[in-house]
Amino acid sequence: MDIPKYIEQIKKTFGITNDYVLAKKLKVSQPEANWFRRGKKTPNPTTCIRIANLLEKNPVELLIVAQKDRASSGEKSHWAMALSAVDVMMNVPERPRYFPEKVEAIGQEIRQLESQMLSYQGTVAHNEASQMMHSVKSSVDSIMERWQVWKRDGSLFPNYLLANQAAIQRGVTIRRAFILSRAQIKDESQVTEFRQVLHDQRRTGISTFFAFREELEPSLTFQRLASDFKKLGVNGDINAALFDDEILIFSRSYVERSLGIHGTPIPVTMVDQLDITWNPDHLRELNPSPIFETRYVFEYRSERSFNTQLNRFKRAQTRSKK
Repeated sequence: MDIPKYIEQIKKTFGITNDYVLAKKLKVSQPEANWFRRGKKTPNPTTCIRIANLLEKNPVELLIVAQKDRASSGEKSHWAMALSAVDVMMNVPERPRYFPEKVEAIGQEIRQLESQMLSYQGTVAHNEASQMMHSVKSSVDSIMERWQVWKRDGSLFPNYLLANQAAIQRGVTIRRAFILSRAQIKDESQVTEFRQVLHDQRRTGISTFFAFREELEPSLTFQRLASDFKKLGVNGDINAALFDDEILIFSRSYVERSLGIHGTPIPVTMVDQLDITWNPDHLRELNPSPIFETRYVFEYRSERSFNTQLNRFKRAQTRSKK
């Protein structure tokens, strides 16, 4: 409980030595003053504002502190974050312009917390993905149809891959499944890039898997996953990762940017919108982990093992056309 700390500040500031005088100062009954002082009761908004005025503090600070004291153990961290944000907002300088913009972003995150989903746009989305990897403790399960972001000229290479490597060195287990389509297989350059992505992932220590979309798509597991993502407005590729079975990130859309002012621009595929959710229903419905248990997902152990499955898939596709 934090309110008793403010009560002690009032007693010290005004030289108060007993609950009778404290009650008169707070304009409450003597039993209430005693309860506030001992953390047995949380003051109402009017009393919070009165405490703030006595200590020459922003009333919002006391209102949030009171909410934090009332909150359940699982919600206290959210109110603590809100209190930190308010403290920043009250002391943020107008220049450099970066600071007010940063505070505005914090405020937006706080407003989104109630919905149990945070949304990020553009380059900020990539930064948030890296931050998620820094905080993971035990496991990450991921499915990636838009595997191009992992290419050596892709937007997740090398920073996010290095964050993966650091997590593995901390003892985190990472499983990631990449999906290759029949249309992509027709382009040998894309197949070569896909092999390179698989190789880079495995070399980093990630348990790397692959699948062919036309084989995986008919499975009930994939169909349920695709349907649940579609309900949330994801109509394209499925790209999601579950961290520690408690928080999930997924890409809602992608955009291609041109990198370079001079010479031939380099096309870079980037996440355009990234969502982060800890809603229990979303975690249950959007969990990519069951994908790894299907017979259509193969672990990448070497280029040879990949080529074996690739050739098998090509033969199966040829037979299906006859």
